[in-house]
Amino acid sequence: MEEKSRIWCGIDVSKDKIAAALDLSPELPVRRMPVKTFRRTLDGLTDMMDWCTLHKVGGIHVFMEATGVYSRELLMWFQLHYPAVPVSVGNPRAIKHFIDSQHLGNKTDELDAMAIARMGTVQKPEATPLPSPEYMQLRELVRSRDDLVVKTRALEVSRNAMLDLNSVSAKSFHTVVQVMEKQIKIMEKTILDLVARTPEIRKSVELMCTMPGIGVLSACTILAELGPFSPDCTRSQFSGFTGLQPVQRQSGTSVNSSHISKNGSPLLRKVLYLCSVQAVSKIASLEALHDRLVKKGKKPLTARCACMRKMLLILRSMVLNNTEFDENHEVAKTMTKKSDKAS
Repeated sequence: MEEKSRIWCGIDVSKDKIAAALDLSPELPVRRMPVKTFRRTLDGLTDMMDWCTLHKVGGIHVFMEATGVYSRELLMWFQLHYPAVPVSVGNPRAIKHFIDSQHLGNKTDELDAMAIARMGTVQKPEATPLPSPEYMQLRELVRSRDDLVVKTRALEVSRNAMLDLNSVSAKSFHTVVQVMEKQIKIMEKTILDLVARTPEIRKSVELMCTMPGIGVLSACTILAELGPFSPDCTRSQFSGFTGLQPVQRQSGTSVNSSHISKNGSPLLRKVLYLCSVQAVSKIASLEALHDRLVKKGKKPLTARCACMRKMLLILRSMVLNNTEFDENHEVAKTMTKKSDKAS
């Protein structure tokens, strides 16, 4: 079925239910769209598809907000049980801005679904590909590990701030920290086992680890957050996914300013920042870029972000070209020069 003949179905996803709305006509006011709520189960999804049929809809293109595990599971159900139905998963921030622009007044799941359906009709986002089960499992593992690490460090800080480290409270905190650290090690072993039995991921991790500053867990996190590197994605699009792409601001006669977009994964940016601390001092081209930007008057953090973006572009080039890191390698030099211009 041609994309033009499909009707956009907006879905608002929550833990227990999904609200679905059909944009039957662009001329139809948003509030007058047909909308209904279903259980967020396989049976509920079947009921939703039957409901679409009752409205004599020949085909739908689903558009929903990225809501973590709930939207990922729903996307997986669609691709397993309704593979002919294209599904797009949108950025929550962009969807929120669009919903606000509709001036719907009250905020309900049904109204959000209507606005999401209209956003699909207006912007026609591309269908979202589903990563392989191995990549989805890797993402869940690295995010869970990072969550445990953050909470463990917070508990350690709270314990160290206590006046009496031999008190019952301090000992309880220490016991909990020990248990959490043990779980972190178990999770890290599970990540390594997953990488070892998945040839594609293992090869990418091995190549990425040849770059100074990149460790196994860092490489796993980068792959988990970005998925397999695609040659069809441009450098600009790739930088946009990471949230490291510069965004220019100008209003009237006010002074121009720029900042990174901060779209995409905060965990990815955190890992890249930590890796760049070592990489900048060990890779001459990154150090030269950092120093050059600082001498131009850029803030140190701005220069650091430019180095992080260059690192990621080089890593992508290494994986796509199946080459280990070599600062004198033609691919690495080409990506570096082009990244310099973007900075």
